[in-house]
Amino acid sequence: MKNEKLPVMDIVKYKGLHPALKEFVESIFYMSRDVEEDGFFFQIALPNYECFLSFECDTDFVVRKGGDQVFSPLYTATVIPPQFVKTEIKGKNIKAIIVKFKDGGFYRLFKIPIPLFKNKCCNARDVFDYEFSMVYDQIMERPDPEKKIKVVEDFLLKKVINSKPFALLDLAAEKILLSQGNTPIVDLASNACMSVRQMQRKFMEQFGLSPKHYSKFVRYTNARQMKSSFPYLTWGEISLRCGYFDQMHLIHDFKSITGLTPFELFIHPINSNAFGEIQTQFKE
Repeated sequence: MKNEKLPVMDIVKYKGLHPALKEFVESIFYMSRDVEEDGFFFQIALPNYECFLSFECDTDFVVRKGGDQVFSPLYTATVIPPQFVKTEIKGKNIKAIIVKFKDGGFYRLFKIPIPLFKNKCCNARDVFDYEFSMVYDQIMERPDPEKKIKVVEDFLLKKVINSKPFALLDLAAEKILLSQGNTPIVDLASNACMSVRQMQRKFMEQFGLSPKHYSKFVRYTNARQMKSSFPYLTWGEISLRCGYFDQMHLIHDFKSITGLTPFELFIHPINSNAFGEIQTQFKE
């Protein structure tokens, strides 16, 4: 049964992101969701190519990835690498600090190859050891969201001095974004002074997926966002504007990423990005 009332939601973006973090981090924000009635929040997070770091301050949410039989509780702090399968999320309340990294930002800041996570959400305490436990304790001691965010920002700032510099591979990723995923991989490799094979290996290490797969995600994301912003556009028009060969090419990419056609995706109200456009459904 669907409940028409939305949950109490409060998303506070941290406007004063330190300049030294801007080339690594897109945003740091506090997220609070509470369901005050008998129902519960249920959401399907679609596959995406982004990387997040989440600090759970108070939550009863549980998650289940595609192929899993049971729901599992969230870690108190989680590294969320690119996800290639849908994830179900449900619960009544969550309060968390979320770090959304720019593409390649996590790798440059922490020097941890993304493939090591094997596309699985990992307990951040296992990744960062004792240092991270101290950070989490400090977060829990702070009384308000702004001060909690400041703890996270200070933790990230300490990593900047030893971070990897912006390089030709980062320029290649920017080129893919600017071209909406329509730059030939051979051209990207040539501009980065690499062979195609070398670029594929290094790209996988930094971004967690190949240049071709990354380009596919960029095209798909642009098409989905265009449909959300301009619902009157047909999928045929969107396919041309987003650089697809034709509408069948767009449908193929959507199905390979989400398992659904574009039409099926947009008639399911519970499909969304985990920390992007939030669409909800309540069950009793």
